[in-house]
Amino acid sequence: MYQKKPANFFANCLRIPLTIFMLLITLCAFTQTGSISGKVMDSSGNPLTGATVKIKGTKQITKTNEQGVFSFENISVASTVIVSYVGYDDKEIKLSADRKDVTITLEQKSAETQEVIVTGVFDKRTALQSSIAISTLKSTDIAKLAPNSAADLLSYTPGVYVNSAVGEINNTVFSRGVNANQFAVAGGNGYYYVSLMEDGLPVSNLSSGNIVSDYFYRADATLSRLESVRGGSASITGANAPGGIFNYVSKTGQTSSNELTYKFGLEGDGRNPFHRLDANFGGKLGNNWYYNFGGFYRNAEGARSPGYALNKGGQIKANLLKTFSTGSLKIFAKYLNDKNGLPQNLPAKNYDKPQLVAGFGAADTYMLPEGGSVQPLWGPDKSYTFDPANLTHSTDAMLGAELNLNLGKGWSLTNSFKVDNKNVEQNLTIMSSPTGLDNFFTYALMGMVGPGTFTFSDRNTKQALATVQCDFDPTIPGPPFRYTIVNNNLPAQSVMQNGVLFNFTSYSKSKLNEVMDQLVFNKKAGKQSISFGTFIASSHVTTVPNGTGNTSIRAIQNKPIPLDIIWVNGFTGQTQQVTNAQGYAQLSGGRFSFNTYDATQTQLSGFVADGIQLSPKLNLDLGVRYDLFKVNGSNNIGKENPNSAEGGVDGDPNTLYDNYYFVKGTDVPYNTTLNTFSYSAGINYQINNANAIYARFSNGQKAPDMQFYFDNYNNTAASPETKAQNVMQIEAGYKFKSSKITGSIIPFYSRLSNIPVSSIGQDTTGFAYFTPVVFNTISTFGVEAEANVFFTKNFSVRTGLTVQSSKATTWQSWVMGENGKQDDALVNNNGNTAENVPSLMFTLVPTYSFKKGYVFVAGKYMGKRSANMANTFSLPGFLETNLGAGYNFTSKFSISANINNLFNTFGVMNWSATTENSLIDGFSHNSFTPERRAANPNSIYSVLAIQPRAYFISATYKF
Repeated sequence: MYQKKPANFFANCLRIPLTIFMLLITLCAFTQTGSISGKVMDSSGNPLTGATVKIKGTKQITKTNEQGVFSFENISVASTVIVSYVGYDDKEIKLSADRKDVTITLEQKSAETQEVIVTGVFDKRTALQSSIAISTLKSTDIAKLAPNSAADLLSYTPGVYVNSAVGEINNTVFSRGVNANQFAVAGGNGYYYVSLMEDGLPVSNLSSGNIVSDYFYRADATLSRLESVRGGSASITGANAPGGIFNYVSKTGQTSSNELTYKFGLEGDGRNPFHRLDANFGGKLGNNWYYNFGGFYRNAEGARSPGYALNKGGQIKANLLKTFSTGSLKIFAKYLNDKNGLPQNLPAKNYDKPQLVAGFGAADTYMLPEGGSVQPLWGPDKSYTFDPANLTHSTDAMLGAELNLNLGKGWSLTNSFKVDNKNVEQNLTIMSSPTGLDNFFTYALMGMVGPGTFTFSDRNTKQALATVQCDFDPTIPGPPFRYTIVNNNLPAQSVMQNGVLFNFTSYSKSKLNEVMDQLVFNKKAGKQSISFGTFIASSHVTTVPNGTGNTSIRAIQNKPIPLDIIWVNGFTGQTQQVTNAQGYAQLSGGRFSFNTYDATQTQLSGFVADGIQLSPKLNLDLGVRYDLFKVNGSNNIGKENPNSAEGGVDGDPNTLYDNYYFVKGTDVPYNTTLNTFSYSAGINYQINNANAIYARFSNGQKAPDMQFYFDNYNNTAASPETKAQNVMQIEAGYKFKSSKITGSIIPFYSRLSNIPVSSIGQDTTGFAYFTPVVFNTISTFGVEAEANVFFTKNFSVRTGLTVQSSKATTWQSWVMGENGKQDDALVNNNGNTAENVPSLMFTLVPTYSFKKGYVFVAGKYMGKRSANMANTFSLPGFLETNLGAGYNFTSKFSISANINNLFNTFGVMNWSATTENSLIDGFSHNSFTPERRAANPNSIYSVLAIQPRAYFISATYKF
């Protein structure tokens, strides 16, 4: 009997074929095949070359190329890929039909330091695979520190000497004894043998006495990491920098990084306020475009405040990054506008254990007070304003781009380009030295030569502090003038009897326009990786004017102001005003140097590097570099105003300060060419995934900086030899890594030759002159080591060690006798300990981390250094201790605190010889011989120590 079926029966029957149909569609979707691709990068946005990419559940494996790109063909688009790379945590990514082209970011393992490096190599690789000495400081470590400057970060790198006592700029940096620190002024010779790089290009390809590369770089929240290469391959991969490369790598937006940090501090042992705001913002724009921008603003009175801000200004940086299947394009820009002061040496005693004289502290200063002095510029109708509060004012407007392309068939290229407009205006106190009021040259350098009565008064209170009577006396040897102190109410007479503080100032205004481009092709073929390319740079510098700004005399005390000086002339009976309203004499040089420079330096470089895989574990690296330097320009050495008797700018002969100034002289043109050739060879044997050994030989040449041309091409009849310095280096190393410890041990040898040495003398009339140049050689043996040890999950120690011995292989020094050239003498210092190369340096940074914070102590030891090539005395070693701690209140908000120089250690970094006999002696290290020390063992000299204790607290918000 037929029974009627319920309605839901027919519905269920219909569902069966529909279900089968949907299952078939789903099965087809899961089995859909095609191509999948992606890019593997580290947390800083750098491509990881050679990363392993595996399709999960299969045997299909590939490696990423130079741009970190991988691809598979005829693979299920719903596959899961497993990505692994040495030193990084593995990562699984599930793909789908709408997600088959991805960017994968790997995070570095906590105890590893084997990230891909981009400095000192032309083809990216891990440190364990490289035959170079390289150290990396990451942004997470940098954020915990409170450095005095960007260079101060380098002090945690073994083998690297850093003098950041002067503060933010004009630091001295060198590695492995490759140094010739022959200058008594603060800052030495800066980055002469090494390259300060920003994102793979030199910050500046030109340097001189007025232009130092660190004037144009500041580390801030946009910094991702710092890569430091000592010696070795720097001869090939650096632009005129055989001593090393220090590359500050900026963040990109591939890893979202939005943060604001406000830092408040008290520098100068708690005296002087510090304010700074850092910011960084980054992220994805869409269509594989990424952005990052940020910067800082800072206003700080400094460690040795003269009563106005010593560091004031900031910068803005930005970049846009586009990634695509065959590479990437990055466009970047920067604008820096910053003012920075350079503190002066202070009076010291005791050559065996230097210490400041009574009444002075490490936070005191000899810097001049603020206040503008209007001064003639090449004549009475033009002027400029000298004001110490304007400090060293640096600006840099920069725009550039970097292109990375995979050209196929093993070919790739990288092209980096930038153009800058830089400006530097300097208002400097360049020499502050005690001198006697009974010394003829004190008066000669102020333009006061002759008999009469001199009165020195406080400009504010008008109180006469000293009166001196000068009489003509032909029986006196040398200048026939006798000085009698009538009254003396000056302070600090224990420093020097009848002593005052004499100083020169310097004013310069420079403009530097630069264009740079580096193009590198790389071809991987079988077991070889060949890189070749070019570096082209053109730098045009104009300096108008440059020279001695003025002179002044002050009391020997903290923050002294220039004295007012009146001379009742014994010849004419006229009362003459020696100083202007600000207390300055000899405006715009006043018989001293006042010059202009205009020059173009062009560098054309070609290089070839060949990496050969001799076996799966053995790599051979060979490289050569040729550089052509063309320098052409003109120097204009000013000459005295021929109408000085008419009374100078104001027409009054009794206002002496403006009677003598410089007018333009004759242009001295020059056009020079210098060729240099450098080469390097290294071999690296990777024993296993945790150990490697390497050896390298390098011979690099260093072309002179622009100061050589400015100093020597001043006479149309003179044709000085342009000679490159030579840096030969040998190193061997053992590198190791594991889950608990990573590091290296590297013995090294360096020989620096063709070092030009000259000295400053003073003639019988009180004017300065330079001795002829002699060429010398120094050699250094040493061992550098570093390690990062994780004892437990929470406790780690980072340490670096350098032990070295540096000798003057051949060295001649000028020893200046009495005033005049007749008794100047060359003295052999062969075999002596080289100047300013410490025998021992080490850093030790134990850190304890817990769930929401950390605490660390950073000990930095600077060993004993010979004060000069004559080995007259040694600057003693010292230990600087820094303390830091941080706490994360939430995932977004944290606070950190730092105390720099916790124990207020007095560690001498710069020194100048005694000026009791002659002011010029302060510029000549090597004229202070052991015999002169023995003749006057208690003489007063001057020193600049590391910065005194400072306190900082920072608040960071991340979002």
